[in-house]
Amino acid sequence: MKLFLTVYSAICALALLVGETLVVLKTNKYWPLSLDDYIAVVALLASIYVYQKSQQALGLIVVYAYVVGNLYAMLFTRLDPVHGSGERIGLLVAALCVAAVGFALSLKIQLNSQANKGRV
Repeated sequence: MKLFLTVYSAICALALLVGETLVVLKTNKYWPLSLDDYIAVVALLASIYVYQKSQQALGLIVVYAYVVGNLYAMLFTRLDPVHGSGERIGLLVAALCVAAVGFALSLKIQLNSQANKGRV
């Protein structure tokens, strides 16, 4: 499970990096609005490193929670019936689901790790 979560998280970080860069390059998005996504990429990579060294998934839980919250806000801002742009809704839903799975996996691994420590 450790390898799966590591690879899954690395792929998520890469997808977020590439996706956000494409959005910035292909649209008129004001670049500072992308900084939160780039911070999430760096934090996700750092959390993967910490997870590999310490077997603690707490950093991944925090980063995935941040990403889920960010994507949730972005999705419902775009779905706003008055001011929403309606852009890339399907992609946002998919990204939100992927991030939620990363959060759930990280939480499950952390809880299992703590339960195993209690048995020793």
